[in-house]
Amino acid sequence: MESVEQLHSQVTSVASATAARHSGHSLTLDQIMHRFGAMLALNNINITIEPGEFVSLLGPSGCGKTTLLRIISGFLNPSSGQICIDGQPVASLLPNQRGVGIVFQNYALFPHMSVWDNIAYGLRAKKVARGRISNKVGEMLELVQLGHLAKRYPSELSGGQQQRVAIARALAVEPKLLLLDEPFSALDKNLRLDMQIEIRRLLHEQGVTAILVTHDQEEAMSMSDRIAVMSQGTIHQFDTPTNIYDRPATRFVSTFVGTCNLLAVNFIGQDGDDYLLQAPGGGRLLISTDTDVPQDRPLSLAIRPENFRIKTQASTHCLPAIVEIAIPLGAVITYEIRIAPDTKVKVTQPRIAGTPALEPGTTVYLELASARACSLFAAQDA
Repeated sequence: MESVEQLHSQVTSVASATAARHSGHSLTLDQIMHRFGAMLALNNINITIEPGEFVSLLGPSGCGKTTLLRIISGFLNPSSGQICIDGQPVASLLPNQRGVGIVFQNYALFPHMSVWDNIAYGLRAKKVARGRISNKVGEMLELVQLGHLAKRYPSELSGGQQQRVAIARALAVEPKLLLLDEPFSALDKNLRLDMQIEIRRLLHEQGVTAILVTHDQEEAMSMSDRIAVMSQGTIHQFDTPTNIYDRPATRFVSTFVGTCNLLAVNFIGQDGDDYLLQAPGGGRLLISTDTDVPQDRPLSLAIRPENFRIKTQASTHCLPAIVEIAIPLGAVITYEIRIAPDTKVKVTQPRIAGTPALEPGTTVYLELASARACSLFAAQDA
């Protein structure tokens, strides 16, 4: 059993992390618009990021996320709208006056400077006292566990080590916000995951408010407190990773984040928050939503592959179907299943060791595992 001292240490650690989280700074973007000539790059961006929160701007190339990051940093002035840090407008301030740290995609380390000097650069630019610089650089080196490499140059470091130096340099000046511009894209897959975990832990412990720009949905989902999903200059949904995955607000969100089945359905009836829907092939599903749903027009229903359950007997609310393809993928099996002559869905189920996959041609019935973990919207608004 754990001693009282060990338990006290754990509680103290959790309390310290919580205190650090609430020591960050807030950011408010109010009606941000930006044009490049006739092209509208950002359209009415409104979000508030809480102190110590880690937020990702997620979207495909050209969606406006990098433009928004440049506006937050001060490298680009918006066509209209207001930017506030801790409630104070900063649009008139230069980038070096906003208290914003940036980690670029290529890290932008100075190749002729050692690790120590790279980390000290921002402090020297701010004319911090020499003794304070030495202490702060030492603190940062310890934080990113690179003290033994202080005298090396960037060319002598691995990609992950360079990234940690870039993070340390940005954090050394104690920024109000830390902006991360696709900082993991140059790393291989295994190292990328390790660095995502390490940097998320580091920023959480420091209570730093951070904004990550990425097109990688897994990266955003694994690192973020909340995600702003962007397309064509607008934010489709700003929510927690769980809500974005389970309850996508638009068709774009449902297809961009993860795999999703989109079914054309018709409204049959309603009971409170429950909607009875008819799907292709004549099957019926009962879904639960607190969103107002138009009942007089075509509807689109978004269902994740793992939210289906395969049954061998029909029930009141199910989709009769025929298995077409079974693809074993380690711990799961993905099926392609036909529910109507022109409609197929993907269904992912846990693979039970020693149990064979369903054979093509098998008749099955699809039920929802969760009536709430799906989204319904007007087809033309999807």
